[in-house]
Amino acid sequence: MAQSGISVPDQTAGPGKSVTERAFAVLMSFDMMHRSMTLSQISRRSGLPLATTFRLLNHLEGISAVQRDTGGRYAIGPKIWELGILAPTHDVIGMGTRPLLVRLAAKTNMMVRVFVFNGQKALCVEEVLANGASSPRTGPGTVLTLIDSAVGHILMVQMSQADRVALPLTRTQYSRLEERLAVIGERGWARRTDDDGDVEYAVPIYSDGRPPMALSLSTPPSETSVLLRHEPPIDRLIPELRGVARSIAAVLSSTREESDHE
Repeated sequence: MAQSGISVPDQTAGPGKSVTERAFAVLMSFDMMHRSMTLSQISRRSGLPLATTFRLLNHLEGISAVQRDTGGRYAIGPKIWELGILAPTHDVIGMGTRPLLVRLAAKTNMMVRVFVFNGQKALCVEEVLANGASSPRTGPGTVLTLIDSAVGHILMVQMSQADRVALPLTRTQYSRLEERLAVIGERGWARRTDDDGDVEYAVPIYSDGRPPMALSLSTPPSETSVLLRHEPPIDRLIPELRGVARSIAAVLSSTREESDHE
């Protein structure tokens, strides 16, 4: 019998799954569209039995990895935030870079976001809208596919060829992708327009010791912006974007150097 912590194997949760895997299944059931859920919802989304989910949630609540409101709904707890903010991919947050993003948003009247490579996806870790608004459709935690986004293309340019080969693509898709990335890599920026006519630009943020990163400018969400939805001249936009990307990289590099000398 375990004395404390999440250490008792649960044979009802499926063969081959460790306690850690089951606990992470519970945590990973949360996302931007499911930030607060009931026990049954978490059980269903994690694929774990109700009793197993209940026991794991009790343990996770005990270490503040999840929290429960008076109505019995669960949400991610402050301990996860404390740990997540330490990840190298999140150094852009709270390191003096946000004013750079705010100024860029004001100059371009566009949404400014920082993305990092995360498990074959592009993960947003910071966002600023031109008019200071927030959007329920976007924000930190937003995930974009690598193939269908400008930031995804920029991140893939920074990936090794071996990592790109591992992407779930057919031989034809991979060949076309490599041709496209060669052009983007030489040019140094990417552009993509979606079916709604929204445009997105992206450039790399080169910072040693961190996963691939990208800075993007895109059309603000229509329901949150009262600004005219227009595309600034590209000969002004790209230099502005690159300049901010270099400044962010410099801040992150200086932060890393200070940490290495402690």
